[in-house]
Amino acid sequence: MRKQYPTLSSHDEIIDTLQDKGIDIFEPESKREKMMAEAMESFSLFVLDEEPDLCKEILENDRTESVGLLQGGNDIYSIYRVMINGIDDPNHYRKPVTLLLNEFYSRHSGKKYRDIFTVEKLKEYMLLMCQRRSNSRNCGDFASLGNLMFILQFGGPTEGQVRHIDNMVSNVQICLYMSRNCPSTVVYELEGEDDSIVDCKSLLEYWLCEGYEVPSLIVDILESKSTDSLKAKSYTRFFSFWKTLDNHLGCFGKLYQRVEYQHSLVLDPGSTLIAGGNEVHAGPPTTSSRMFAFAIGIPEDIDDAIDKGDCNDGEVQYSPFTLHMDFCSIIFSILDNEYVEECTDKVCEAKEFLLRILIDFLKDFTMKEYLLQIDPSRKQLIEWLEVLLDNLDNDGFVEKCLSTACTAKEIFSSPDVRRIPNHVAKESQVDVEPDIGWRLVTHEMNI
Repeated sequence: MRKQYPTLSSHDEIIDTLQDKGIDIFEPESKREKMMAEAMESFSLFVLDEEPDLCKEILENDRTESVGLLQGGNDIYSIYRVMINGIDDPNHYRKPVTLLLNEFYSRHSGKKYRDIFTVEKLKEYMLLMCQRRSNSRNCGDFASLGNLMFILQFGGPTEGQVRHIDNMVSNVQICLYMSRNCPSTVVYELEGEDDSIVDCKSLLEYWLCEGYEVPSLIVDILESKSTDSLKAKSYTRFFSFWKTLDNHLGCFGKLYQRVEYQHSLVLDPGSTLIAGGNEVHAGPPTTSSRMFAFAIGIPEDIDDAIDKGDCNDGEVQYSPFTLHMDFCSIIFSILDNEYVEECTDKVCEAKEFLLRILIDFLKDFTMKEYLLQIDPSRKQLIEWLEVLLDNLDNDGFVEKCLSTACTAKEIFSSPDVRRIPNHVAKESQVDVEPDIGWRLVTHEMNI
């Protein structure tokens, strides 16, 4: 269930606050821009209202891997993302975007927009809005777009997404709204935003200021291992894309902070929201159909990095729960491999501290979709979390789950670490599945 936070009272106040946060909203101004906005609205009406069954069939019959589902929908109303490819794609004629546009052009309502609303004209419009941002903030020009897609849903209501950060620094994210009265992306303003969590040191300071009694082993890890290469150790190599704890918290760390306000607007076709690459945001709750175009704007000065595969395209995404879940896995692995001489009680104390924070994040936004966001190789973690989600209202059960996770190393250990029981290792060199004896505990809980 989505938790609601305080909001500001007026449209202008929200606009001013967003601008102070580095988030711009641009409206169509010129005659050409307004014509493009009109075309976008007509296309969205065609897809969502005039021919929803036909258009949904095109999306669901896609065989080009161009269509996916986004978190935030439900069993009745899905949120689709539809990748947009240009005519330079040799298979563009088979892509769902091409099929949708051709159906639109064949109708009376779409014929007059055949030369106005095209993929190339859509890109031009988005880059033009990026140029307005460059001019108003004197922040350099944008060279190109990446991850261009339509995002749409047929009907509602939907609950909306969990708040999250997409890793796309130093790119910007662009939301170009196409349907009328379209709820905008929700942007979150955090408590103490001027002192954001950006590394292990600031995370520790935050916990201490919040009144947490941080266990000594957690303090030691945050102070002494924050810049250790995760790739260099077998038991943390699975998270090598973090590089180091400090590096990853530099992008995602502020997800640990409390929310003070949430900001969202209702916008009309052609309105464009442009935000920096690591803002805390979420897709909004909705009551009806909705459609917009999304892309990342890539500055000129990092265009060369794209050719080297270094562009942050937003595909790495974390919510507070998933961030802390992976943080637990890394810290647990360090505790189990580098603090083996510490007494069991101290290690369990450290793990329990982190697990209680994990439970708080799970209760803040509870959803089964977390299970789909975990790598399938982490089977024990998925099973543990599934059982926990089913019994989250049972305090006694939750305590038993925490106790199990503190002692059963297989639940949070890195999936590329295989544990071979001693008696098996002596008899055979053949790999075996990790010890899953922790499941017996769940059986004892009368699940």
